[in-house]
Amino acid sequence: MFIPVVNVTGQYNHLITRALIDLGMKSELVSLSVTKKNLEKMNADGLVMGGGPQRIDVEKDKLSNLSSLIKELEIPMLGICLTHQLIAIIFGGRAGPAKYPEYGPVEVFIDEEDHILKGLGKSFKAWETHNDEVLVLPRNFKILAHSEKCKVQVMAHKNKPIFGVQFHPEVVHTENGNMIFKNFIELCEK
Repeated sequence: MFIPVVNVTGQYNHLITRALIDLGMKSELVSLSVTKKNLEKMNADGLVMGGGPQRIDVEKDKLSNLSSLIKELEIPMLGICLTHQLIAIIFGGRAGPAKYPEYGPVEVFIDEEDHILKGLGKSFKAWETHNDEVLVLPRNFKILAHSEKCKVQVMAHKNKPIFGVQFHPEVVHTENGNMIFKNFIELCEK
């Protein structure tokens, strides 16, 4: 199985690849300009999209290639931080400046386990680094988890294997972050 990681130039993108490799997957960082055709040639079984320093409300155009890719792909996808927000916008939601930006450890409360949060319990500590967040949930999505200051910590498409998480599961500061990647890998194996 091969699950590439789109390098959105965030400081933790390489850790996502490392986490997938440590879980037995073939993975590599791919450019933000990767195309559907590139991914098909690579035989990608799923796609993880990392975070980045861009502000979603003013720099979304820098992610235009990724926007097209998300609309076109039919494989499981996981967006982290910035790309979680991008997924929301692409599917008709809204993202922008958070009323209360979050940095450091945050308690995340699970509202619905779904597949991506399987085995994580009722809550867990996660590492946050965001000024922006999902403000309006897109149609056909559901909220899976929230924190005290962020309503949409985890979301999932109701009919497609598309997920977004606001926090960083790839860092050691997120409790059981690897469980999220394990659960995502299981979806890619189906």
